[in-house]
Amino acid sequence: MTRVRHKLIQDKDHLAELAVHLSSCSTIALDTEFVREKTYLPQLGLIQIADRDDAWIVDPLALDVEAMAPLLEIFVNPNILKVIHSAEQDQICLYHGYGIVANPLFDTAIGAALCGFGDQVGLSNLLKKTLDVDLPKSHTRANWVLRPLPKTMMAYALSDVDHLVEAAEVLMLKLDSRERRQWAFELSARWVDLDRYASEVLTISERLVGKHTFTPRSYAVLCHLVQWREDCARAKNIPRKWIADDQVLAKLASVAPRKEEELTHFRGLKVKSDSHTAVELLTAVQRALDIPEEELVKPPIRLEPRPHEGPAMSVLRCFINLLAHEQGVAPRFLADGDTLLKLLRSEFSHVEELKQAALLPVAVVDQIGKDLVGVLNGQIGLRLEQGQAQRCTCEQHKL
Repeated sequence: MTRVRHKLIQDKDHLAELAVHLSSCSTIALDTEFVREKTYLPQLGLIQIADRDDAWIVDPLALDVEAMAPLLEIFVNPNILKVIHSAEQDQICLYHGYGIVANPLFDTAIGAALCGFGDQVGLSNLLKKTLDVDLPKSHTRANWVLRPLPKTMMAYALSDVDHLVEAAEVLMLKLDSRERRQWAFELSARWVDLDRYASEVLTISERLVGKHTFTPRSYAVLCHLVQWREDCARAKNIPRKWIADDQVLAKLASVAPRKEEELTHFRGLKVKSDSHTAVELLTAVQRALDIPEEELVKPPIRLEPRPHEGPAMSVLRCFINLLAHEQGVAPRFLADGDTLLKLLRSEFSHVEELKQAALLPVAVVDQIGKDLVGVLNGQIGLRLEQGQAQRCTCEQHKL
């Protein structure tokens, strides 16, 4: 097939032809354009696809799910690697639009970060650094469901995938030179977990537990309120924040209002107290209050350092920051706060024990495991020299 520029694929015959071509590829690039400012779910406007030599734009508004089936099979074909830059939002679009996510996946934003290009590097910077390619001016606030689309917008959309396979090849060579390819694929695999996109009720509820204190009863109210907001936003097809933000839900859960007039006391609740939506809110609260005591679920336990662990956590965070600097990656790629606390409360005499504990990805243990075991056992410390943090052995630290 010859390169198709500034032309949408809008019929099932041409899409089927494209799918046949892509089935012979080992790697393809993928991107989506969507709008979500005024809707609960993203409205998918375009799907851009490329191999190493050609690129195409697919119009999902002109093709029903049945017509899209051959392309969707490509997206889940285990023998074809899908390359996406900053994949989460694209995967959300595919999941809510078609019930699938692209898999297997290589996220070039993750690959770039592990190559030392900086955390959350943009596509424009990535292509400039890897291929010396300049992208056209951004159309990020464009209306991608508009038809017909101007040629400039289609050109911009196509440029997002036009060189992405080549950029991925460059990144993989760099990752191989640092023995980090497995690490990049492990991190990219976060975006192929279907459970991640199935329901956000538990995710949102657990996140709020990290910022507020809940009893089993108030946690039940919170979960029911989060579900109420999801149902309401989906039914009205509006953003969640147009109904109530997370902090309002947390306050509602702590008070558990039972009367319509009580709702007027909650600033930020965008629901009229005498509306049907308010009735549904109060019904959700009452359902949670009616749960028998023995059936209540305890809120997730928040991991917090005990008073005597605070200084040790500070030292461990500093050491992780130093390791991240040495590795040329962001600290979040090595360990988060909960993981650090679990490490602090564990005992490891050698790297293999750390690996078996499965607190960290295998690739991370391979990169920093020896140093972590050293600092946790007091064999490695930190010192300041000329304004810079440096590691030191216990022998160096003797006076």
